[in-house]
Amino acid sequence: MHLRYGEPQSRSDRVLAVSPPSPLDVPAATSRDPYARPVAAWADLLGPPRAEAARSRQLAHIGGVVSVCALLAYLAWRIAFTLPAGGDRVVAWGLVLFEALPLVGLVLKAITLWSIDGRAPMPGEAMQQRWRVALLIPTYDEPVEVIAPTIAASCALEPHHETWVLDDGDRPWVADLCRAYGARYVCRPVHDHAKAGNLNHALGLLELEETEGETGGADIIAVLDCDHVPLPTFLTATLGWFDADDIALVQGPQTFYNAGAFDDDGFTGEQGLFFNVLMPARDHAGAGPFWCGSTSLLRVKALRDIGGVATETITEDMHTTLKLIRAGWRTTYHHQTLAVGLAPATPDQYLLQRRRWGMGAMQILALERLWAAKRWLSWRSFYEYLTGTLWWLEGIATLIAFLVPVAVLASGADTSTASPIVFTAAFAAMFTTRLWGARRLLRKQIHWPTAFALRIFRVPVGLACFWWLVSRRTLEFEVTPKGAADGRRRGRAPRVLWGLTGAVAAAVAYATLGVLGFVPWHTSAPSTVASGVWLVVGELVLIAGALRIHSASYATSRRNAYRVTVGAAVEIDEVTADLVDVSVGGASVRVQPGSMPSSGLVDVRLPGAEPTKMEIVTSRHVPGSLDQVSLRVPTGGWAGLRTMSLWMFHTPVDAVPGLPPGVPLVATLPR
Repeated sequence: MHLRYGEPQSRSDRVLAVSPPSPLDVPAATSRDPYARPVAAWADLLGPPRAEAARSRQLAHIGGVVSVCALLAYLAWRIAFTLPAGGDRVVAWGLVLFEALPLVGLVLKAITLWSIDGRAPMPGEAMQQRWRVALLIPTYDEPVEVIAPTIAASCALEPHHETWVLDDGDRPWVADLCRAYGARYVCRPVHDHAKAGNLNHALGLLELEETEGETGGADIIAVLDCDHVPLPTFLTATLGWFDADDIALVQGPQTFYNAGAFDDDGFTGEQGLFFNVLMPARDHAGAGPFWCGSTSLLRVKALRDIGGVATETITEDMHTTLKLIRAGWRTTYHHQTLAVGLAPATPDQYLLQRRRWGMGAMQILALERLWAAKRWLSWRSFYEYLTGTLWWLEGIATLIAFLVPVAVLASGADTSTASPIVFTAAFAAMFTTRLWGARRLLRKQIHWPTAFALRIFRVPVGLACFWWLVSRRTLEFEVTPKGAADGRRRGRAPRVLWGLTGAVAAAVAYATLGVLGFVPWHTSAPSTVASGVWLVVGELVLIAGALRIHSASYATSRRNAYRVTVGAAVEIDEVTADLVDVSVGGASVRVQPGSMPSSGLVDVRLPGAEPTKMEIVTSRHVPGSLDQVSLRVPTGGWAGLRTMSLWMFHTPVDAVPGLPPGVPLVATLPR
């Protein structure tokens, strides 16, 4: 079958064992195929953008209405049947207003997410060599296993273009790698303004060379973070957008192939909601997506019109987009998997990245005074940019959400006349119905346990953002680390979260003891439950988040490269072996006992690929079983890294049994 995006699935939402949609019109691997391999959900978006499935759209509309109605019904019940008479009525109304706060957001969300239909440019123009394209890959200190796949795959793309590697680390081995792959190595004498400065230096070189007539410059730049490996359609599927003279930016989704990353929810990850629902919803008249830094193409003329990439903030991408809109340019979203990258693997990486995004958003909020209406911003863009920046202060709202019920409990005021059992039942019905409706409105691109667990990180991020608004201190761009650590270490929850967890637990415990008569308590049981249910839900979220942070699954790793489990026959020095797993830098195989040496260099031929030299790292014999041999590409083996990279990301057809044509090997998941 061809599974359309957003269509309900009879199988688990975790994986899709399907072929990509048209135009890769090929027979899909089905559950009846004994070699069928489960693949990640993002493989369903390898085809061109298309309209949302009718059933998904209907369920989303129903979900949005149900979610709003559930909260309205609950509020009506609270007002009509549970508010006490007398002096405590003011406090009771305050608690009801607190419970009503999500209503406006739910209504606006239902309106803005009503349609997420995708659009594609007219086909054919990209292959006519109309545009001069330079693909820019900024890098700083990432290991070879991270950047080699991106450079190799970029150089292999069609149509003709130049690949520039912008190395702010001034590393000689990166220059050697670029020469081997046919990319241009660029470094700069002054390393200012981080990634934005790096890109502006490249833009300056393009303009200089165009003026001097050396290479002719470029009309379009494509930008990839150094860990985002482009798929074959990256340029051919997107260049057609620039036939519209007012398009400055084409943004594609950022998809991540390292299953098991810290924000992985077993389907599309936390950012799947943003790139598969929120961004398509913005791609309408009077609105448009903002630049997300990678998997994007920009018109050089538009960037020159605004003085280059913005350097005033540490979130240069969003700020640059605002400048483009102010100058009269348009942006568009191309909803197709065009490249795959590495998501933060550990809690520390995740927190560092989100804190940088949040504090950069605060810089934009203050510098552009986004709270004031702009003539050059449509109402939709004004709403999206204002809420998009204020969202990073949600951690402060979360703290207030804990403080309000505590304050109401401490006041001793009567806030509800409903019995504890009735109130708990009504609250549970409202809450679960809201979650059911919201998940369908969000096209099932959210996994509530993961979303709630990750939510606690908004507290330290929100506090950092608020403190910047107060202090306005200078911010430095911090690169999210990629690659190996010196050992395995579990994450540690920030102290503020442990303090909050303890305080909420103490409040809930004391209120419970008070209702039971063991300690002094002046609040009635119904009123205690009215406030206490919010604290209990919050405490469960805090505990879930702390457990996720400390989980061994998200500990640091000594490996630089992500490994993919795969079953295929390979030849090693003309000996047939069974492939167990592969990474950019090596492989693990099983062979007949004694058929391979215990050390030295060997020729490895992967299905559909040229032979490559690898060295034997370990060879382990298990009595009564096959030998397990670990192989790696030798240091400086650029050709071997390119072969492994292209085999994993531009996988040849029929190279891996059960893998649908057009789907890269890195999309596969363990059986």
